[in-house]
Amino acid sequence: MRSPFSHLKMVVRLVAADDWRPSSMTERRLLELEREGLLRPRTSSSWPEWIAPAADHREPRLPTGYVVSFTKFHHHGLGAPPSRFMRALCHHYGVELQHFSPNAITIAAVFAAVCEGYLGMMPHWDLWLHLYRGELFNAPTGTTGVRKPVLAGCLNLVLKTGKTDRPRKYIQVGLSSNHAGWVSQWFYLRNDDGLLPAYTGA
Repeated sequence: MRSPFSHLKMVVRLVAADDWRPSSMTERRLLELEREGLLRPRTSSSWPEWIAPAADHREPRLPTGYVVSFTKFHHHGLGAPPSRFMRALCHHYGVELQHFSPNAITIAAVFAAVCEGYLGMMPHWDLWLHLYRGELFNAPTGTTGVRKPVLAGCLNLVLKTGKTDRPRKYIQVGLSSNHAGWVSQWFYLRNDDGLLPAYTGA
């Protein structure tokens, strides 16, 4: 099968990615998300819906059956548990949940809302592929022609333009240009029935 990123050309030299930033998320902060309705209430002490990373987890060390999520994702429209459409995006682009950027989560959530709220149907896959493509993001290093991979947020979703008038046929989506600190707001989200791709750390 053709890769969804086959249209991209690597024209820079890549160096090693930075390490994970230790998580700033605590149980208290995640309970606030729960009270806001952005996370499911925990119903089990042995297999809770979400877990705050231990203080000595300077990078994700997940229990079996969990994936890495970020508070920004849930503020930007990621459901818990993630929708079928969100799972389909993961598998189509060959990425794990942590690879989405916050704006990519927003774009996916808005598209689902347009389909369900305005068109009266579930998110339409062919319509998605007609409108959007995936782009890989590599961070600048300060040296011309040299960039580095990122461990979280490497997938951007971009409205197709080219010689078509697709952007004018679709609603304008306001995207934030400031997500400062989001990469340190990670925690463990239960992966019900293993429907999301498992975390590999890649």
